[in-house]
Amino acid sequence: MANGSHFLGGTITWQLQNKSATGTPVAVLITQTYSWTYTSAICTSTMIATNQLIPISVGSLTCSPICPVGFGTVSATPHCTDISVINGITVGQHLDTVHIPTGSNFSIAFAGGAWGSLTSGGSSWSITSHVNLVLRTNNGKYNSAPVSTMMSPINIILNESTIITVPLSDADGDVLRCRWATSSNGVDECASVCPPSSLPSNTTIYSNCTIVITGSTVGNKFAVGLMVEDFINSTSSVPLSSVPVQFIVKVIAPLSCIYQPKLILPTESCTPIKVNETFTSTLLAINNCGAIVTITDISTLSFSGMVQTSVIKFNSSVFYKNLTWTPTINQVGYQPKFSLHNTVLHSMSHKMVRIHVLGLHTLQKQRQQQQQQHP
Repeated sequence: MANGSHFLGGTITWQLQNKSATGTPVAVLITQTYSWTYTSAICTSTMIATNQLIPISVGSLTCSPICPVGFGTVSATPHCTDISVINGITVGQHLDTVHIPTGSNFSIAFAGGAWGSLTSGGSSWSITSHVNLVLRTNNGKYNSAPVSTMMSPINIILNESTIITVPLSDADGDVLRCRWATSSNGVDECASVCPPSSLPSNTTIYSNCTIVITGSTVGNKFAVGLMVEDFINSTSSVPLSSVPVQFIVKVIAPLSCIYQPKLILPTESCTPIKVNETFTSTLLAINNCGAIVTITDISTLSFSGMVQTSVIKFNSSVFYKNLTWTPTINQVGYQPKFSLHNTVLHSMSHKMVRIHVLGLHTLQKQRQQQQQQHP
């Protein structure tokens, strides 16, 4: 096994606080999301509710070729957002707003040297995102980078060709394509785990962001490193931005039941929530395998402040956990999609929803529009 320790992957994305901003500098929101082994980064529900940092120090982002004026120091140590003690996973997210000149075009990276134990590849990682503040040619506004809510690790069944679809969204509705991360062109996107040499033979990535992979030995773990790029139209070959997605794939033995559990989150695909008002919901998991399977955990990838209960058994078929979240003024706008997976015996079943946090100015504008429509 390659040297390894505690890192399980992650992503870095960015967006303008105001896409129609004029003048310079402009405010850019950088969102970092990383996963760690639970024993090396122990978080609790209380730490999640109070937005505390994960109890490890991992340094700061670096820039290539140089950081623009106003970028300052951006810590890579995230706030606790999700835990799965059973699966040994801690997830954290860090949000920073930097004020940098319009027209800035550079890369930001989070690098370290302690991947979770891998079958191939080394222990070092580099997750790199390309930031481009040149105005778009189609609408004269700033671009927003794609967002991925890929969870880690992902289990695949021994000797089965498995299709992994990377969950993605783009606020601009751009054409999205995926490619393997590389360490060429002076930008290191993957350090010691650059595909395809770090993956099982014949592993393939397609531009529509699906990966086909087969594992031949139970217990093997591989780090997957890819880049998501957005394009202004289907004929363009020049990406507007590049966002990293890195995660671990683990090979497991065949399951006792082939039927995937069903996840139900009774929330609209885009749910508006007011700042400082508490949002509550229930996450349901339907067991389709009968008494031979018990759902003991539902892993999630959410955002700062989302508090969850442990899994509760309603009956042999229905399991659930309750969710509570009170957004702050700093979370106004569309939040990255809330992603979740049934785990323990099944790992590929997932569902995502998107939440829109409404600030006071947004609510006032909506009321004015409603009054105009219904005098």
